[in-house]
Amino acid sequence: MKIMIINPDCGVTEEAMALRCRILQQYVAQDTELYMACPQNSGVEINSALDVALAAPEIVNIAVDAQNAGFDAVVLYCFSDPAIDACREALRIPVIGGAQAACLSALNVCRSFGVMLADELRLPEKKRFLRTLGVDPSCIAQIAAADMRGVDPWQNRELALARLAECGQQMVAEGAEAIVLGCLSFLGLAQPLAEVLGVPVIDPAVA
Repeated sequence: MKIMIINPDCGVTEEAMALRCRILQQYVAQDTELYMACPQNSGVEINSALDVALAAPEIVNIAVDAQNAGFDAVVLYCFSDPAIDACREALRIPVIGGAQAACLSALNVCRSFGVMLADELRLPEKKRFLRTLGVDPSCIAQIAAADMRGVDPWQNRELALARLAECGQQMVAEGAEAIVLGCLSFLGLAQPLAEVLGVPVIDPAVA
């Protein structure tokens, strides 16, 4: 099986994409091949609904090219699931969004969960977006944001984990039985965070 992972942020380096694929490889069967591609022309990173709209045409083109190249599925590597409906219309193969997969997976381990974002400015947008994922709103206990401004989770893992833990502890205290990480830059932090919080933590990249 071959899976194309589309990272919608423009211009991600080959080295960075290869690192993410190496981490994710441990979660798939040995005969599953993972590839990652990103837009080269959109000029945006996904930080808003406008960014999603600007990146969408190139994302769809990458997805169509993947299907034509014989890939078995496409994964959208972003908690905005950018252009997922358009990709599903255009493709015959499955298209999986990180946000939808993570939130549906959370319901397998809890009755209500919290979603933790990286930027509080995205809270209004994400509150609306989460209603589109097929999850009963009553199952989403909280939507909060860790203080991650200026912190690169890849360059400073300890500080990133500490700030996620601070936010997560508050969410658990307010009733969240599990946490969904609302940013795919948190890849690899779910397990250590779960050990700190004592509840399941869902990594959308893995989901």
